[in-house]
Amino acid sequence: MHSLIYKVFTRKYSLSLQADALLYLSDVIKQNEMTQTDAAKWLEVLADTWAKREEGRPLVELAPLKELVAAVISGTSNGLVTAGTAIPGGDATNKPSSGSDLFTVIDAFDVPAWWYDPGKKMFTQPFGGDTDILASAEAKAALFRQRYDLLKQRVMRNENFMPVSFSDQEKDRFYKLSTIDSLQGREGEHFLIFGMLSQLEEGKLFLEDKAGSIQLDFSELSQRQATVNGLFTESCFVLIDGYVEDGVLKVEEIGLPPSESKEKTKSAFPNVNLFGGQPSLRTETQLRAIEVANDNGIIVMSDVWLDKQETMDALSTLFEGFSHSTPPIAFIFIGDFSSKPFVPGSGETAQYRDNMTALGQLIAGFPDIARQSHFVFVPGNNDPWGQGALPKPPIAEYFTKRLASRLANVSFTTNPCRIKYCTHEIVVFREDLLKRIRRNSILPPVEGTEIVKHLVRTVVDEGHLCPLPQRIRPIYWAHDHAMRVYPIPDVLILADRFDSYSINYEGCHCINPGSFSAGDLSFFMYYPVSRTSQYSRIPKK
Repeated sequence: MHSLIYKVFTRKYSLSLQADALLYLSDVIKQNEMTQTDAAKWLEVLADTWAKREEGRPLVELAPLKELVAAVISGTSNGLVTAGTAIPGGDATNKPSSGSDLFTVIDAFDVPAWWYDPGKKMFTQPFGGDTDILASAEAKAALFRQRYDLLKQRVMRNENFMPVSFSDQEKDRFYKLSTIDSLQGREGEHFLIFGMLSQLEEGKLFLEDKAGSIQLDFSELSQRQATVNGLFTESCFVLIDGYVEDGVLKVEEIGLPPSESKEKTKSAFPNVNLFGGQPSLRTETQLRAIEVANDNGIIVMSDVWLDKQETMDALSTLFEGFSHSTPPIAFIFIGDFSSKPFVPGSGETAQYRDNMTALGQLIAGFPDIARQSHFVFVPGNNDPWGQGALPKPPIAEYFTKRLASRLANVSFTTNPCRIKYCTHEIVVFREDLLKRIRRNSILPPVEGTEIVKHLVRTVVDEGHLCPLPQRIRPIYWAHDHAMRVYPIPDVLILADRFDSYSINYEGCHCINPGSFSAGDLSFFMYYPVSRTSQYSRIPKK
């Protein structure tokens, strides 16, 4: 164990441990009977956290180390102990509210700004970490280049694009990407190119990469490719197979860049926290044990119009039902929170605040829920304030202060936002995305139930929540990284007024709860252990 601790703390993180600190860590690992793998993961997180919190303090001393360890592991109910001291257990301590590292809401403006550097083949901080909303022109120029670099490195690590090695006898071919500048003077030859769809001239589509651009002709696409998987708009990144004729690329096949599993991404970049939030000092085994002990579900609902009495009656019925059982882990309420768009100075300010206050009074009538469950409020387009660009800021404290005072665990966050619960990474986004993408599609969109699968595939494969042109859906230049879907999360909540659905794609469980108030009072309940969700609705009175 001493050798393992030295390897992690000293060799990897350049930290020096005092002798008593080394013995302390060794005792904690032995008394908790950690396996070599669990111990390595636990030490990794512990060293990483020390390096971040105690920057400039390379000497690990016993007293602050004990505080750091005990602050997190105290209160677990699975028998974890610190050196010589048993930590009290019990069902109550297994609740997510007992540890801030178990249920964490990550504001979009707090998502770490990691950008991929193709030269160094690693992630770096852009512009010295400057992520002001009013960013420099450099941020706008770099926005699409960063999307390009991020997706291309993912494509090039895909097994179908990796060159054949002598040791790989079963693989007889691989796909080779060409750049647009290499097409000059090579009429009639076939090429596979990765780039971004754009309209550089009125009525004409082009493919752009970092080397140049070329006009596209889709007239032969339907003859060679019967079905197109995905939804394609300007600003989408695609793989195109075709040949050049008279300076125009004749498209024979088009597809989205291949996706990559969460495990493969994290294996490629093990020391980069792309998702955000503080790392937990609990091991993955301990976190899963907590999930199993508290699989009470997470409620997800959208368009919760608090100005409608029918909505308040339905919520009262919902809370009443859970008051006779164990409260859910969390309630994720997604806007809009009013049936009418919020107009500043219209006299609706007080009414909006009163609606929020009324919800707080309703929840306070069910003490166990108000005390034990987490409440997350994600604003919609019609909620205050924001300038129409993404990410949308949280609802102002002026409207929510009274509601917040009645709840033990509440977060008013941005749109989109991220949530970490034990081993789960959850992304929440409120946008009528399907309507916007279909309206701006450059190819005839598919119809029927398959349209939902194409939408989810587009978002996941593009690695972006809103792959639309800036003129259609503006995004703050320096915060485009907060819109990423990379690595693929465990749960992706795309709240849309389209029909509700839940599907699985590439290890991601995607949910659209539909419209609660404008629909049939339906919602979804997600169960972390089984990684499944259940559609439910409240009968109308």
